[in-house]
Amino acid sequence: MSESHRSEVAAFRERQALEEEAARLCMYGFASSASHQMITARMQLGAERILSLINEGKHEEAQALMNTEYWSAEAERGSDEKESVKQRKNEVEEDRA
Repeated sequence: MSESHRSEVAAFRERQALEEEAARLCMYGFASSASHQMITARMQLGAERILSLINEGKHEEAQALMNTEYWSAEAERGSDEKESVKQRKNEVEEDRA
């Protein structure tokens, strides 16, 4: 009986040690968090991309990109796909004429 009692205590101590290590790593460990410099650099790149779209006359695409939460490239890809669909439509119409 004392042997099973010891294993319960050992299991509790092991679990407690693991939880303490997890808490320590959470507070001071290698948690991935964005620094101010990384956020600023990402926003700067996004702003440059939006300005280049405006300079190219792609105002709708620039507006769509500005309306995304993080000025993400996914919205831009969606705009590019719409643009390529428009181009294909125009090509088909020109071929018909």
